[in-house]
Amino acid sequence: MEEALSDELALVPWWTTFVLISTYLFGSCIGSFLNVVIYRVPAGKSVVHPGSACPHCDHPIAWYDNLPVVSWFVLCGQCRHCKAPFSFRYAAIELIVGLLAVGFVYRYGLNAIAVCHFVAASIMVVIAGIDHDSFLIDDRMTLSLAGVGFITQIATAHGVGASLWQGPLWALAAGLGAFGLLWLIGFVASSVAGEEAMGGGDAPLFAAIVVLLGPAAIPLVLLLTGLQGMLIWLVMRPRGGVGDHEVEHEDGWVPGDRHVPMGLFLVLAALEMQLGGPALTDAYLDLVASLI
Repeated sequence: MEEALSDELALVPWWTTFVLISTYLFGSCIGSFLNVVIYRVPAGKSVVHPGSACPHCDHPIAWYDNLPVVSWFVLCGQCRHCKAPFSFRYAAIELIVGLLAVGFVYRYGLNAIAVCHFVAASIMVVIAGIDHDSFLIDDRMTLSLAGVGFITQIATAHGVGASLWQGPLWALAAGLGAFGLLWLIGFVASSVAGEEAMGGGDAPLFAAIVVLLGPAAIPLVLLLTGLQGMLIWLVMRPRGGVGDHEVEHEDGWVPGDRHVPMGLFLVLAALEMQLGGPALTDAYLDLVASLI
């Protein structure tokens, strides 16, 4: 299914360009909505009412100041009314989600599989954003991801003419195994460290990701999560580490600079697997083979 859209529309390249541009614009608009979800859900607010407003002065944001990516640069990253700064993360998420939409359509084509992967990716972006801000993973998001992942497996099996249940059920079983594996890793690490080494939402999130990607993703997602998490933490540690370390949980726990939101890196690895697919898996297997 690699470069599926190019194959489908090879005779009309202008149409391919139009589809990809339209897909990016749609994805970036979804990214704008995901910013709202990331900000409001942890606060217990509605994601649909009221409309977008400046978090500093509460002045409603006009539609022309709410254009994905573009408005952030036009306004120089600040509110038109109170001049309070808006984080670049808003524009970054809009850009990333737009590019993800393009990537899925380019790889899978204009079909249900691409839609399923985009929905799953959107859920994971929300999970990563909330985990970064609060060191918490919303179980409702994880359950939604698992459900979309199972539907994705069914759509994929249908697309390749395989059994509609054998593959999806195998992915579901692998997800349960992945949950047990990461829970065991967390239990051992906590015992050695003498404190909780892994949040309670990480193992369920890993399980949902495996349901989405299939059992072959287990070793590579763990590898990418560990390597990228360590590298980014080392880079960010002089600046205070990864995530919002000023948050305080209800039980009084406050993350230190050595703590990282693991869900963020699980999501990063999953997104890479969604886009890289077999090529990324093959590169990993070649690396392992070269070390044996």
